Amino acid sequence: MAEQRETYKGREVILRTGADASTARATAGISEDEAGAEGAELYIDGERIYTVRDAGGGYKASGFAFDPQPSPAELAKKIIDYRETGE
Repeated sequence: MAEQRETYKGREVILRTGADASTARATAGISEDEAGAEGAELYIDGERIYTVRDAGGGYKASGFAFDPQPSPAELAKKIIDYRETGE
């Protein structure tokens, strides 16, 4: 897979997987151990969101206490919605 871009509520969401994620990690000096859920990288407005995948297959974000989401894109939407309520 490659890079996927989406705009949600005016926020840019980028999900990188596969070779694109590996190249971006190497350029940024990020080790494979820090890669995130299955090597996927999630960004919201340029801010890296560290993700993990739980035993049930759901995605969680470091620093957030949400229920696991079925995909990184859904997790990004949940984070954006949460941040909007705090503004």
